[in-house]
Amino acid sequence: MPSLSHKRGTRAQIDAAASSGQLRTGEVYLITDEARLTVGTATNAHAPAAKQSEAGGGGSDPWTWQKLAADVANSTTTLSAATGLSFAASANTSYLVKVYGALQSAATTTGAALAVDIPSGSVVGQALINSSASAVLAIEQIADNATTGVTTGVRAANTNIPFQAWFRVDIGATGGTVQLQFRSEIAGSAVTLKAGLTAMGRRAI
Repeated sequence: MPSLSHKRGTRAQIDAAASSGQLRTGEVYLITDEARLTVGTATNAHAPAAKQSEAGGGGSDPWTWQKLAADVANSTTTLSAATGLSFAASANTSYLVKVYGALQSAATTTGAALAVDIPSGSVVGQALINSSASAVLAIEQIADNATTGVTTGVRAANTNIPFQAWFRVDIGATGGTVQLQFRSEIAGSAVTLKAGLTAMGRRAI
């Protein structure tokens, strides 16, 4: 059987080649760390193909999901990575990102915030957290690596508290990692995202 070879590299390597204008329009490349093909659409851009498991239509699920494998805590008011909840985003591509899960706070007066860090482009989103037995508080994101507003607390301390968040991400000319981040609203009082109960999904749009 005849063989067919394509230029290949990791997502980071192909994105780097695009950033330096080294791709060819119409040329096919293999993204080795994602086992998918991508096509050069310009010297500085490429369009990755969806896998069968990701493609829309025909009853298949266009969303890709990942679960948080281990608890992650942050006791500072500075956004830090929710390790294990990230994905490689393509340049000049838009995504919807959703997060569902549970968090715990060290005190009822310790709220939390969630956001995403993006390599380039723009983002808008909102996180909703149960703050009492009858209220839900929201915090928004309208800029990279930053949040607007505060959440003042949770329903109960050291107890699983449901939360959900959504983000619309438009990646610019530089592709790279989209990373979920979170922080405490009170310095020195920990907020913990719970493993097994927390998952992040994304789809290109």
